[in-house]
Amino acid sequence: MARMDDIIGKIVSLEWEMFQSVNEGGPRAPCQEDRETFSGMRRAQFEAWPPEACASYFDDLTNAMLDGRNLVAEKYIHMMKNTAPAQYETLVGTIPRPDAAQTRLAREISGRLLTQTAVLHETYPRVSGAGRPLRAVQDFSGVISIETYQLGELLTYSEKTLSLLKAHLLALERAGRALARDILENTVRYYGYETLESAEAAAKARAAAEDDGPLRP
Repeated sequence: MARMDDIIGKIVSLEWEMFQSVNEGGPRAPCQEDRETFSGMRRAQFEAWPPEACASYFDDLTNAMLDGRNLVAEKYIHMMKNTAPAQYETLVGTIPRPDAAQTRLAREISGRLLTQTAVLHETYPRVSGAGRPLRAVQDFSGVISIETYQLGELLTYSEKTLSLLKAHLLALERAGRALARDILENTVRYYGYETLESAEAAAKARAAAEDDGPLRP
């Protein structure tokens, strides 16, 4: 466990370093100043992965840095295929393109995770969506779907990392569990809730209080 936590810590540190270089020279986004939330959200994901997949992804990040690549920036470029097609066409030639095996694995994993997330949206609508639509067809200016964000990231993983992640996802499904739920449970624990049910109830209560608040001009 200590080794797993150590690897995750190194992953998050490398990703944070890469994240700081996104949009370099332009205005910084507020999230680029919030390392605590960034760390909590990323840890929520990787703590739901098996050690082998975390170690493989750490290798992906390390090798990318040695090659002068920024996987976080590449993720955003992949996302632009849906959200900013003209900009995507300008930038996609500056990054390595995923090969056929990587693309197939990324799309399969994304599809399975989206199916799991759709169930979470029905059961825990206030804590599972985080304000994002589910499908890429729902992308519009300023709002990026879970599918677009998720696939953009998966396309930056190596074939080895994708294969290990797919094997874990399928093993969980055979055991009656869902990787998307495991990640969401880790996420609400980061915010101080023990269960998805308690987090959903708290979010619902906050929304009701806001609805009952005084009218504002």
